[in-house]
Amino acid sequence: MKRPCICCSVKILAVITAVLVVVLAGILVLSFYGIPRIVNSQVDASVRLTENSDQWGRFLKLPIPIYIGVYLFTVRNGPAVMNGAVPKLEEVGPYVFREDISKKVLSTNKDDDSVTYQKFTEQSFEQERSGQLTLDDNVTIVNPPLLVLTQITSVVEQLVVVGCLDKIFTPTYRDLFMTTTIRSVMFEGFEFARSSSDVGYACEVIRQQIIEKTKKMKNIRRIYSKEYPGMVEALRFSFLGFKTESPDGIYTLNRGIDDISKLGRIMQWNNSHYLPFWGTSQSINNDTCQLVEGGDSTMYPPHATKDKGFVIFSTDICRRVEVSYSSTGTYKDIEGYRYEPKSDTFYSKLANVEEDCFCTGRTLNPNGVRDCYLNGVIDVYDCFGAPLLLSFPHFLHADESYINGVQGVTSPDPEKHGIYLLIEPNTGTPLQGRKRVQLNVVLRNIEYIQFTQKLKPTVLPVIWIEECADLTDDLINILNNQFFKVVKIANGVKYGLIAVSSLSVLVVAGILIRKQVISRRK
Repeated sequence: MKRPCICCSVKILAVITAVLVVVLAGILVLSFYGIPRIVNSQVDASVRLTENSDQWGRFLKLPIPIYIGVYLFTVRNGPAVMNGAVPKLEEVGPYVFREDISKKVLSTNKDDDSVTYQKFTEQSFEQERSGQLTLDDNVTIVNPPLLVLTQITSVVEQLVVVGCLDKIFTPTYRDLFMTTTIRSVMFEGFEFARSSSDVGYACEVIRQQIIEKTKKMKNIRRIYSKEYPGMVEALRFSFLGFKTESPDGIYTLNRGIDDISKLGRIMQWNNSHYLPFWGTSQSINNDTCQLVEGGDSTMYPPHATKDKGFVIFSTDICRRVEVSYSSTGTYKDIEGYRYEPKSDTFYSKLANVEEDCFCTGRTLNPNGVRDCYLNGVIDVYDCFGAPLLLSFPHFLHADESYINGVQGVTSPDPEKHGIYLLIEPNTGTPLQGRKRVQLNVVLRNIEYIQFTQKLKPTVLPVIWIEECADLTDDLINILNNQFFKVVKIANGVKYGLIAVSSLSVLVVAGILIRKQVISRRK
């Protein structure tokens, strides 16, 4: 008489099991699709550049201090170099400066989801991080303004310029190799080409030519007369003074409100989609090097992947740099993806014809020929307005002839001299960043400049600069509270629901099997 009841209960248990299986399937879909979408949606909302949001505040005032490490190559045998010796160099540094960045918003545009702004920089010397080094330390380096004058003047001007050196430069800065303080050469600068009543007509003509030909040099500032407004009274050179004197252009950047994947992407610089600094490629797409694209290295879109890199746009070097995934690392227990540029980033002539436009031929090479430089060095004449060359520090990834052309420069180390970026992939938060570049000049014989006649043709490293940015503890706490804790809670809910549902299915299934066994025995 009890058999029908057993059969009935078995059927009920079977239905319950089926329902629980369906519920479990739903929970699995919710756990591995729904909950991640909810979390990603919260991440997207927190990083979009929405006005009056926390992210907007971080955009206006970068909360991460950037530390600039400056290394100079002091020349130990200047007089011997003038007579044809190989330059003997000694690296001094780092002289560390703190850089704080703020932005002034000029406008926002809902139609193209953009914000247009200017970027302002403040710098201060960090004595503690610099150790025993001080701004009053002396260093002997090549005289950049004098070297520039020998290479940008015409033949006729060269015939006159040597006789005018004592009128254009003070005694301290009249030689090809000068000894000066870090304070002077880095920020305060030193004057030359000052107006004077005893300059003489010929030298005044040369002085005016110098003023005209250096007007695009970002390292040279014009000093105007107080008595005669508009008249340039003198010029002042420094390596980094220009960075704090004025904004580095007008940026238009995507806010990521309409499309989060475009967050932080620079759309225009100085109201243009193109740069005026590079040549054209041999391919149909001849705007490759000129295109304004990439981020400003402080903000990246969330949901980074290993198979897709980033493009960084830097006005310091007037170009974009592509970085791709290289490894996975950690910073203060937070896992991040490490991205690095390709080793051929500073190759001026590439196998890819779409990128051979970085060979401009503006600065004559050590042999006095207008041609592409060997691998690892590119000509940045139009960027700086002067015959300067750019490379990785210590000629990393460069042709060996460069480092062999001087003495005292140690072998390059990718960890010390390379560029890398560590990003928390889910939020796009930059955890760590290192940007390192080196400026070089060409020493060569110039026909009508007597003091260059014995110079050994060389690419001479002058200075290399390291920008360091590390996520602060306060921002790590924000990252933990706004993302990782949410993820932990979501994962707890997800796996808790899966565990309870799975256990329920197993229990009911066990009871069902037991009932069936009992039913068969009877």
